[in-house]
Amino acid sequence: MSSLLQLLPYFAAVARLGSFTLAANQLGVSPPAVSQNIRALEAQLGVRLFNRTSRSVRLSDEGRAFYEKIAPAMNQIEVAAESASSQRGEPSGLLRITLPQLAASMLVMPYLPEFHARYPELKLELFTDDRFADLVLDNFDAGIRMQRMLQKDMVAIPIDHGQQHVVVASPAYLAQHGQPETPQDLPQHDCMHYRFPGSGKLEPWYFNDRNEQLALEVNGRLIFNENQLLKDAAIAGMGLSQRFRAAVYQELQRGQLQEVLQNFSHVAPGFFIYFPAGRHMPLKLRAFIDFMREKREQQIRPILA
Repeated sequence: MSSLLQLLPYFAAVARLGSFTLAANQLGVSPPAVSQNIRALEAQLGVRLFNRTSRSVRLSDEGRAFYEKIAPAMNQIEVAAESASSQRGEPSGLLRITLPQLAASMLVMPYLPEFHARYPELKLELFTDDRFADLVLDNFDAGIRMQRMLQKDMVAIPIDHGQQHVVVASPAYLAQHGQPETPQDLPQHDCMHYRFPGSGKLEPWYFNDRNEQLALEVNGRLIFNENQLLKDAAIAGMGLSQRFRAAVYQELQRGQLQEVLQNFSHVAPGFFIYFPAGRHMPLKLRAFIDFMREKREQQIRPILA
């Protein structure tokens, strides 16, 4: 019979990923092996840890309480193991980062081949989710978010110089509806919304007008909670969209989108990589942070038009 400590990694993986198959892939075993070890752990504890259906695996109330108690200890064990292996001086192991899809596409993916080549012993998992994750309970090494979204008990390191908001539309839309000259003209236009998945709030549109920051509620018939869909809809001529310049740079260069209201551009604080204050920083995370700071120095600072 396996000991309790031997069974805990299987439980933690399923609890974190919500899937026996994904847990098996991460642990390098078969799904039946994961299921067998979970049943063994439930038998030892005398409680059902997961509610299983044909489509989902969810923690039971007892399972959630158990996971919340063991997750910090499991994290400390992984930190200790990483600290010991890092004595070799080469970053290795699995580095898990939670980040929005937008940050992944703009700030990480363009440099991923170089990072992968520089650190061949390091495995990187990018978990894209616009909702906040608990870094400890969900077993992430760090997260990437915008400054205004960060919790106060986090160490935050900038990985860009801020992000410039731009209002864009397709040439076809502008030919049919005309260009707004000031933000006050926006009520006469279809302005597409972004809804934050976590809070459910609609994102305002941000402008600078005579050195005063404006946060406007705009009108429109389309609402998305995914940035790529907003960009696709703008290209299709469905209305105006406010996005970060870096996210629509290629479409602007190709002429698929045109920028309007250039004189009212606003620069947001930008993205930060964050992790809990006082937490030991493993070598693999230090390598990633140093790499992202290096890339930050190569980025062009946003310049207001």
